[in-house]
Amino acid sequence: MDGQFDTVEFAKKLLAFSPRLGINERKTAEFIVSILKTHGVETAIQAFGTQIPQVKRVRLEADGKILDGKACCFVSGTIEGKHSLISSLIPSRFFLDRPNINFNPECPAASLSNFYFAPAVAVSCATLTQILKAKKVATEVIIEPYRFESWNILVGDKDTPKKIFFAHYDSIESGCVDNASGVAVMMRAIVMRPRIMQENLLVFAGSEELSYDRPTYWGRGFRAFEEQNKNTMDKAEKLVAIDCVGNGKPVMDNGDNIRYLAFPVKRADRWKEKIFVMHADLAKENKVYHSVLDDIGQLNEKHLLAADALLAKEFTI
Repeated sequence: MDGQFDTVEFAKKLLAFSPRLGINERKTAEFIVSILKTHGVETAIQAFGTQIPQVKRVRLEADGKILDGKACCFVSGTIEGKHSLISSLIPSRFFLDRPNINFNPECPAASLSNFYFAPAVAVSCATLTQILKAKKVATEVIIEPYRFESWNILVGDKDTPKKIFFAHYDSIESGCVDNASGVAVMMRAIVMRPRIMQENLLVFAGSEELSYDRPTYWGRGFRAFEEQNKNTMDKAEKLVAIDCVGNGKPVMDNGDNIRYLAFPVKRADRWKEKIFVMHADLAKENKVYHSVLDDIGQLNEKHLLAADALLAKEFTI
């Protein structure tokens, strides 16, 4: 396990499976396991059932012209007119059951920032302008649930770990910063510092981005782990999610909002003093969030190495 581990190159390889949902999520998981095996690392698989929305049809029409839009919902249906335009910067819980056309005002591309349990379509800023100018807007989405077996990949001490680290490997759209970056940093830690596996547990989590769990549709893989390992999590000194690094200076954040967004387990309040999220520049990430713009160009090797160094401190304290 000596030598170097190129985090940027590894992230590039993960992006080849994007969007990392459903079948592509499984392919990503198998790739991660294969890389760990190459480095002599043993893994355990926690399999659990989940389902995601599979888009069969999207039709967004303005004054007879077909416009680009991307479904971001769990159900089929129509959206009447253009009176339901909303910013996706507003948390989804406020519009969870309301049909809408949404946009991220900070991202030029269609940003699948939120998903809804009502017909919903995300549009780019350019498409939004066309919608605003149109007199008649008609939208239809057809969604079918797709059920599959997701994997949490466990590495290290599964019984009495001092600390437990998580990085989700699934993605909406390209998903480079969110969260190929976190997977790459955790992979580097395992390969370059194999001794960390003796006292810690590292979890590559599946099904983090989407599920039919409501109202918190994200984080299913974390909750699946929690369900089977709550006693282990109770005893651990620290629970850390590595999510959205590599685009700025990394920090360890223990705030209520980031815990809700990046570590949505049922016992979050019980463990709130020991749940931390390592992240970087979230304001910058929001400009490409859940869009095709979250590509390899968002990563900076210097920032990834800084995240690696910050993570290394967790193993030496």
